[in-house]
Amino acid sequence: MSIDIRDRGQEWLQDSEQMARNIWLAGLGVYSKSLEEAGDRREQTESLFDTLVDEGRAVEAQTRDSVAEQVRAANHNVEARVQALFARLSGVDPRRIDQLNTKVDRLTELVTKLAQN
Repeated sequence: MSIDIRDRGQEWLQDSEQMARNIWLAGLGVYSKSLEEAGDRREQTESLFDTLVDEGRAVEAQTRDSVAEQVRAANHNVEARVQALFARLSGVDPRRIDQLNTKVDRLTELVTKLAQN
């Protein structure tokens, strides 16, 4: 019983070729799988980005409303302080001025009615 070296060499060559082919196919499989996962990640990333943009719009609107309310409150406070300062410096009570304006308006209406008759 003799072992033919040529037969062994041929088997080894076929095994090596099959091993190389399997390695090549495994590499292609890895490449394909990575493309799939990259596509999935891209979809997830786009979805997350869209969600973040929507949330950012909501926060921006809330912030604008909050800032507008704070500006209104600040303007009201400044106006009240200016009126108080005017009243202290002039000695004139702003409520008294409002009452006098109302009386003048009423008198103007009465004079207009009398002039028409």
